[in-house]
Formats: sequence, structure tokens, C-alpha cells
Amino acid sequence: MDTPIWFRWLGVGGIELRVNDQILVIDPYFTCVSFWQMWFGRVRPNRELVAEKVRHCDYVLVTHPHCDHLMDVPDVVHNTGAMTLGSSNTCQLLAVLGVPEERIHEIKVGDRLPLGNFQVEVLPAEHMTLLGRPVGSGPLSPNLRPPLRALDYRMDRCFSFLIHVGGRRLLDWCSERVEPVVSADVLFVKPQTPACQSLLRVMRPKVVIPMHWDDFFRPLSKPIRPVATSSLKRVDMTRFRQVVEQIAPEAKMFIPEMFRTYDLDELA
Repeated sequence: MDTPIWFRWLGVGGIELRVNDQILVIDPYFTCVSFWQMWFGRVRPNRELVAEKVRHCDYVLVTHPHCDHLMDVPDVVHNTGAMTLGSSNTCQLLAVLGVPEERIHEIKVGDRLPLGNFQVEVLPAEHMTLLGRPVGSGPLSPNLRPPLRALDYRMDRCFSFLIHVGGRRLLDWCSERVEPVVSADVLFVKPQTPACQSLLRVMRPKVVIPMHWDDFFRPLSKPIRPVATSSLKRVDMTRFRQVVEQIAPEAKMFIPEMFRTYDLDELA
């Protein structure tokens, strides 16, 4: 318990964890393509911005291969030499985008990954659905060539990650459902997740850190603002704090500043 775990929120669903000299990153995304770019034309990473925000990295975990989780990963790998791990579609897209085969590792639900100081359990996750079908899911288009369209980043699987490190359990929860039930000291979660209240009741974390609540169409050069939900209302972070205080009063709800480094033990 004496080893500090350093944490940075990278914006959107991005998490960086550092223990000693090893760094694990989840879903780094900085380019923030506009709403119109998401539907029309081709998209390209902001390579200067990616290089600025992640200078060192050993491992990159990808929860699912949508544009706002995967698009900047190839540049992170190119700049740092990191190993990247994700689903079959994730791995195929990385290969199309020029990531060397030896830097790509396919994972599946139930895997236990020994990643240096980090021991990672791969859990099933259910992505948000539209008309009963996960948004942006399906097989990849044949003969993909970069630069890709945002809609080329199609999802096959979605994962949550339970990370054991330094005697703590850190849970990056990416599912719309509560199952499987696991315990965690630190819970990273989307406030707009429908199952969030049930999740807090059953998991009883010590620290709750909201993720993916910011408007990911908005460039980093502009002030942060909450994302609009399916009801076209923006996520109410004050309301989320009240929910946490009511349902899990023993937990500390903490909203990190983007790119600021924190000691997770101090947060707890």
C-alpha cells in the first residue's frame, strides 16, 4: 500500500495510471473531431496534440473501437512503443492504421492480463443501444484504407477493466448494466449511465470519478462543458454529486481537472 498510484484524466474516457516508472493508458483521445466530421468526410488524428499529451506509455487498453476511443491510439503507440490491447475489430483497425503486429494483442472477456505492475481483468460491458442495437456496431468494412471515416470505427465487443495494482482495485466501468457485480476501491464511471445508481449501491467504492461526461465534439482549446444526453440535456454534474452523496455516502466523489496528476490514495 506504500506505492503511490498516480492518475490523470485525459478527457473523454481517457485514463492514465502510473506506478513507479510504468504507465498504463486507457482510451486516449484528444483530437475531438466535430459533430459534422463524425458523419461526413475522413478524420485524422491531431498528431502534435497526441504527442504533447502522452509522452511515455507502456500499455494501452481499448474498451471498444469507436472513433472517440481508438483513433489516437496508433499515434500513442508510434510515439511511445507501447503495447496495445483490445478486441478483434480494435486489432484489425490498428493494423490498417499502421501499428506493427508485435504491438497489437487481442483480448477477450475473462482474460487476466499481467501488464508489469498492473494486473488487469477483462470484464464484459454493454454499450449504449439505439433501437435495441449497440450504437456503431458490426463487422468492419472490407478494404479499409487510411484516413478512415469516423463511422469506419465499428464495434464488435465492449469491455470494462478491473485493474489490480499496489493492493488496490480500480474499476473502469464502461457498461450500461450492473453485471457482473465486482467490488472496487476506485470506480471510474459515466454519470449518464442508466444503471449508475444501482452500480453505486452494489459496488460501494471508496472513490467515484466521473468519466466521459465532457463534450467530446468540443476541441481541447475551448473550456470544458458537459456532453448532451439522448434527451438533449447536458449532464448535470451537481446532480450527480448529490446522487453519489445520497446512495453511497461513504464514497468520495471527485471531479478531476483534465491532465492534472493526482495521487489516488490522497483522493481516498
